[in-house]
Amino acid sequence: MKISQIAGFLGSGKTTALMKIVDELMARGNKVAIIVNDVGDISVDAKFVEAHGLKVKEISGGCICCQIAGSFAETIAKLYDNYHPEIVIVEPSGVAIPWGLKRAAEYSEAKTDVVITHAPVITLVDSTRIDMLIRAVKRLVETQIREADICFVNKIDAATPEQIEKTENFIREINSTAEIAHMSSETGEGISYACDMIETGVSSRYDDAVEAERLKNEYGGE
Repeated sequence: MKISQIAGFLGSGKTTALMKIVDELMARGNKVAIIVNDVGDISVDAKFVEAHGLKVKEISGGCICCQIAGSFAETIAKLYDNYHPEIVIVEPSGVAIPWGLKRAAEYSEAKTDVVITHAPVITLVDSTRIDMLIRAVKRLVETQIREADICFVNKIDAATPEQIEKTENFIREINSTAEIAHMSSETGEGISYACDMIETGVSSRYDDAVEAERLKNEYGGE
């Protein structure tokens, strides 16, 4: 079963893009499940997803990748046992860390006979708010970009050329190996390509040694 996570800070356009991606994946014949994580008491995103007639397992109480990792693994195992989806799309909360979510997903292998593979980690970066993101939540956005396999410069239909260029430069400074692409849920640009990556691409599994090295490089010391 393949796990595909679409990360991005709050307001980055994740839910709208996610539904466009899910629509196309299903049209291509894939059996898709969705997990929506919301750190608040009321999940508007889950209601939006359910309006499309899709089953949603909503997790409350915190970030999937840390506080409730065990609950997330249980959810993955139950999805596999009950529905056998080919692809599970995970929309983390805006404060989730992609690398930690991989580890949480792999915990499910101890609960059932599922074998987890990961699609390339997608991070959406809102080009219309790039100045605010850099100013107000730079560290968190940097982490989501650093752990991405592909970063989509999102909302390009509403951004200026200068904002798009600034977003691309910001991404390259943080993650020189990540692929950069453009996306607009309004025009549909980038949606099919994201689906191609989810269907055919593979990202590495969680590795303690890799994580230790990453933390050392990011923060220094032990």
